[in-house]
Amino acid sequence: MFAAIASGNALQLSTEVPNSNGLQHTIVLTSTKPKSYSHISLFILPNVTFPPDFAGTVYFKLSPTEEFRLFGYVSIEKPSAIFKVRLPNVNGSGMSDPGDGLGEIDMEDDTSGETLSSGTLAEIIIGISIEPKNQAVAKLQEVKLQQTSGNNASSLVVTRPGQNTITSPGQLAKIYPLVTQQLAAKIVKHAHNYLTGFLDTQGNVPLKCFDNWWTKFRTRLEVDGQFLNEVTED
Repeated sequence: MFAAIASGNALQLSTEVPNSNGLQHTIVLTSTKPKSYSHISLFILPNVTFPPDFAGTVYFKLSPTEEFRLFGYVSIEKPSAIFKVRLPNVNGSGMSDPGDGLGEIDMEDDTSGETLSSGTLAEIIIGISIEPKNQAVAKLQEVKLQQTSGNNASSLVVTRPGQNTITSPGQLAKIYPLVTQQLAAKIVKHAHNYLTGFLDTQGNVPLKCFDNWWTKFRTRLEVDGQFLNEVTED
């Protein structure tokens, strides 16, 4: 159903994960000799019937023992995606930005505390999970909020186990206190702007109006969290 090409390598097809009813697939990108990957292209194969209300969420990991990390998705409207692989000590500073605004895969080796000195990689494992599109978009928005790359706001980073990963609001507030304050302020202001339109003569707002705001807010956040940038706090 899917295929991927890493720079300098042959096309490799996906394999269906057993007992997944065709909803999960993997692609193992290997090299017969060390490669300095620069980009990975993933796409839905031609003549494949892909459900319009679903998406194939794309995950990466560096070895079978590690956990998958979410990086993007493909769908009937976006049947392909390009991922930029940034390997240390490789003369790749002139690489163009990844297509479709998707993330970089930053290869780091936590076992030694240093980046991979050889600038090469023998294997990348890609996982694709077919799931409802709204669910896939919500997952991506959550991951983008939790991203820990400090160099590129649009980058997502795959790291070795043991490195900082944000998994809770408390961790977000501890690592990025200022950003957390700004986020909270924008959410409160957005709620205030909406609810002031329902004030009664005594300055009260029906609880149902708050419930309606929260439902609409979550739906919009799943579609495009960038709208929060437009909320002014004055």
